[in-house]
Parts: sequence; C-alpha cells; structure tokens
Amino acid sequence: MSSTASLRRDGGAAWAALAAAVAVLVLAGLEIAALRHAGGVFDYPLDDVYIHLAMAESILEGGYGINPGEPASAASSILYPLLLLPLFGAKLQFWMPLVWNVLGVAASGALWGAGVARAAIGPGATALFAVLGPVTLNLAGIGFTGMENSLHVAAALATTFGLWIFLSERRIGALLLLGTFFAPLIRLEGLALSGLACAVIVLRGRPGAGIALGLATLAPVAGFMAFLHGLGLAMLPGSVLAKAGLLGPGLSGIDQVIFRIAINLTEPAGMLLAAATVLCLALPAFVPGLRDRRGALLVVAGLAGLAHLIGGQIGWMHRYEIYVLASQALALVIALAGTGPGARAALVAALLICGAVYWPKMLVHYLWNPRAVHLQQAQMARFAKDYWKGPVAVNDLGWVAWQNPNYVLDLYGLASPEVLALRADPATPAGWAAPLVARHGIGLAMLYDKWLKSAVGPDWVLLGQLVNGDDRAAIGDEVVSFYATDPARVAQLRAELADFAPTLPAGVVWQAAP
Repeated sequence: MSSTASLRRDGGAAWAALAAAVAVLVLAGLEIAALRHAGGVFDYPLDDVYIHLAMAESILEGGYGINPGEPASAASSILYPLLLLPLFGAKLQFWMPLVWNVLGVAASGALWGAGVARAAIGPGATALFAVLGPVTLNLAGIGFTGMENSLHVAAALATTFGLWIFLSERRIGALLLLGTFFAPLIRLEGLALSGLACAVIVLRGRPGAGIALGLATLAPVAGFMAFLHGLGLAMLPGSVLAKAGLLGPGLSGIDQVIFRIAINLTEPAGMLLAAATVLCLALPAFVPGLRDRRGALLVVAGLAGLAHLIGGQIGWMHRYEIYVLASQALALVIALAGTGPGARAALVAALLICGAVYWPKMLVHYLWNPRAVHLQQAQMARFAKDYWKGPVAVNDLGWVAWQNPNYVLDLYGLASPEVLALRADPATPAGWAAPLVARHGIGLAMLYDKWLKSAVGPDWVLLGQLVNGDDRAAIGDEVVSFYATDPARVAQLRAELADFAPTLPAGVVWQAAP
C-alpha cells in the first residue's frame, strides 16, 4: 500500500491538511507581527540567512565560499545553499528562504498531522494533537528564522513516520526513503536519526534494504566531505567547526563531550529534550507492553535525542533541537496511543510545557529580530557597498557579503579557518586581526567590541558606533564599532560616514567618535 493510500485509509489526509494549515497560519502571524514591529520592512531575523544567500551566489559563479578564489564552507547545510541559487536574479533570491520555509513548515505540519492520525486515538484526540503539536513544538518559529531547519524537521518527521509504517507493515515507503536520505543533506545532525532508521531496517529482517539505504544516505555526505578536503578545507563545514570549537576552547575528546552536554542542559529546551530522551528510552525498558514495534520506534527517537545532546546544540532561536524533539513527540503519541486517557493527558501537558519554553522568547524577543537586523546588519551592508566600496572586515558576515563584489573578511571564523584557529587558541595575542586585514588591504572593520575587542589592532582608529537603542531583539550586541584599520583612511571614512549618517532609518543612530 502506498503512503497516499495509507493516508486515505486512516483519514490522515484531512488531519495532515489541518495541521499544515495551523502551522502555516501561525508562521503568517509571526511574519505579520514582525513586519509591524519593523515598520513595514521585511527582513530575516538572523544574519545567517544571508550567509547562505552569499554562498549560493558563489556557487552559481563557479566557486564555493564568500570571496572569489578563496574556498570556504560558511554554510551550515550541504543542500540549503543549492536551494537558494539566484537563478532568477538577486531580487527573487531574497525571497527564496521565505518560500522554502513556508514549504518546510507546511510539510512538517502535514507529516505531524498524518502521523497523529496513524496513531488511531479517536477523532477528538487526533484533532487536539493535530492542532496543538504545530503550535507548541515551534514548527512555525523555526520557519520564521529563514534557515534550513524547517526542512530538517520535515525530513525527520518523514523518517519517523516512515519508520513506523515499516515497523507496522514491513514496507519501506517513500517517506522513509526520502526522509532518511535528505535529512543529513539538510543538517548533518540528521545522520543520527537516519542511521538509526537504517539499523532498524537491518535488524527487522531487511538487511539488504537497510544497508543499501544507509550507503545511499552516506554517499553524498562523504562526497561533500571529500569535496571540502579537495578544496583544502576541513571535512566539516566551517560554521559547524566555529560553533563547536569556540564552545569550550582548549577542550577535546571526552572533556568536550561532557562540556557540551552540560552546556545543553543549562538551557530549558535542553532539559526538555533530555526529559523526552529519557522517557523514550525508559518506557520500553520498564513497560513490558511496549517491548514491541512501538518500543523500537521509541528507542530510535530516544537515541537520536541522546546523540543530539552529545553532538548538537540547543537554542540560537530554538532552531537546532526541534527536529528531534518533534520526532520524539510523534513517537510518543504513536507508542502511547492504546494506553488510555491518562497517557494522552500527560502528552498534552508535555506539549503545553514545550509551548511554555518556546513561546515567551518568541513573543518578547525574536519577533523584534527582523527589525534589529534591518537596523544593524542591513545598514552595515549598505555602508560597505554604497559608500565604502572596498574590502571590509566584520563579525556578522551575511548581509555585508551578499551582493558585495569586494573582499569580506570574517572575523568570527565561519568563512575563515585561519581566523577560527586564532580565536580558538587561548594563546592568541591581542590585536590578532591586524596582520590579516593588512594582508587583504582592508581599511574598514565593523565589529562588536563585546565579542572581538581583542582582535582590534594597536593602530586602528575608532571612527564611531552604530547604535540600536532598542534591546528587545536577541542579537549579539546593540552597538557596532567602526574602525579605520589604516590611519591613512581615517579622513576618507569620516567623510563617507558623515554622508551616510543622515540616511539611516529611524531607530538607529550613528555616534561619531571624538
């Protein structure tokens, strides 16, 4: 029986449509609220979106990086930059992250609704979970980020739902194949869930199919790593290495693992994931009635959660962990379907707790992020491209690099292995960025002093600061310092900044240094 026929049989198509509609409507509400906060200007809430747009621009031009002739793996996803290729020009490319995220949110909602319908818990409970899940599990929130994470959630839910169909019918359907294959291409964390799904197929009597699917899933990932190695880069994306290497610098091996778990567990969402992980692993161990195919599904979801706590991250607009948390929630709804109203009530309470973790920050802080990005990174980009028109060094790479023909040095390290090594080394001396900017002929640096004061060269001249007086958004800092890295450029930059300052939108001001 095909996946489509299966949906018709259990009424899943209607519940899938309901859950997808709820998810997309919530996303629309978030976008409208953010648009109002920003005074009618649309922007994405993370500068990272523009890193992917810049990478896509480079790929279309035959490169792979941010600057022509300088390979870099600044994107966090193998596939996402390819989905953002500016095939129809920069204006349409700007909207492509939004389009893909609407599709990702709709697909995630649909798969959640179809999976809940498959649990056969009755129309009332199915309706409740079909509506509650997309709202409380932050499906719309991750689509709001403009990043690849909503597509990752859809792939993870397809894997989980497809695995349940396999466990129930011994049929490897399209959902299982597509989810397992694409999840690691969207986010490398997807390897854990995809690998576990392949292992279950092998252990449940289909070794040839499980091994073939595992090899097919690993092949493009291995090919990408070989591609990076051939470019002279590390075999993992620079963004992954940056966020891992700067988390507990100086640690390695088991110490790094312990530190990462500890950091993840300091976040409410990390504690939520840990609790769901323990529940998924404990239920089959202590409830004999769940030591069947339902237990297998729970163990897969639990081990995927454990893998994320060990090797993944929590937070950053709550976009990293949702793929596994949503998979665990779906596995629990399916596994506990026949255990009575008490278990369902507990699951409803658990989903409400998820909402209590995710929604406050969204409403209080994240909805203001597009406004903050427009007032900060977009204005930095405007000055760099329209006034300075030369090489520049920044700690927020995306907006400044996208559609910029001039050299952009990444002082955070996502697109520069050399910078990343310097930042991760505790012995790096103060002023470490000075030789780099001199080598690349860079006359302007725009950075957060709070992050990178140690990078400032001894002869750099502070020109002033771009100040966003509203601290409601969750950004790195409200203040960006502008430095002339060459004293000979001070007069030119001050004149250009004097012309630039009156053009700033309301909400951000230029404060010239004395």
